[in-house]
Amino acid sequence: MNFFITGLIVGIVSLIPGISGGTIIMLSSKYEEILKGIAKLKIKIIGKLILGVIIGILVSAKLIEYLFKIMPVETLFFFIGLLLFSLPKLIKQEYKYFSFPFLLIGMSIIYITFLLTPSHSLIITEFPTITITFLIIFMFCGVLDGFFTILPGISGSLIMMILGPYYLYKSYLANINLLNIIPLIFYFFGDLLGVLLGSKLSIILLKKYRKITISILSGMMLMSIVLLTPKVSYTPPLIISSLVSFIFSIIPILIINKLE
Repeated sequence: MNFFITGLIVGIVSLIPGISGGTIIMLSSKYEEILKGIAKLKIKIIGKLILGVIIGILVSAKLIEYLFKIMPVETLFFFIGLLLFSLPKLIKQEYKYFSFPFLLIGMSIIYITFLLTPSHSLIITEFPTITITFLIIFMFCGVLDGFFTILPGISGSLIMMILGPYYLYKSYLANINLLNIIPLIFYFFGDLLGVLLGSKLSIILLKKYRKITISILSGMMLMSIVLLTPKVSYTPPLIISSLVSFIFSIIPILIINKLE
């Protein structure tokens, strides 16, 4: 895959919790080249990636917003399925690096963060007032998103979904206009900073501290599965539709595994 196509696919999956943008980059067989290109600020590589990512994000935002409107529980179970079905491959590849104490640390990080995060709606209809403070915080969320996006094995959108900004970001993209584009610019800028930071740190973390890094990321993923499970009253039709959605989530995982 060339850099633009890689960016396009990363953009499409960037709004899907459970599929890591870093994993998609690895599928291109140019993971190290892209990481080094980003770390060294190579405009040719970064420019093509960013263009592809932006187009991919805009393509997928409307669809995901629509799915959350018509079937929010089933959509969440689809995302949960993506996480669960991706675990066997992660375990097979990295089981020798797992450390139970650091696994617990990763789980604790997500759980404590979730407890400290205010509740949020799946669909945002009233957008917050744009202030300097809001834009700075939103940009910082973009930094976190970009940082985790570049790491293989965990999704930046998953972290943002647990923290809450995912839903606001998604709704901004699905209802883009001249006013909404202001916070999006700040988020994208933060996202770019996060990717730059992540590309530098991931090389160090995975090379020198792989056991700690993999264990913490895996713990974060496991706890995310628990926290994403919808707390609603389940009727027989909802149980069936959620189960079907959950089972269908194995399809993109099988496709990714086949490509690899």
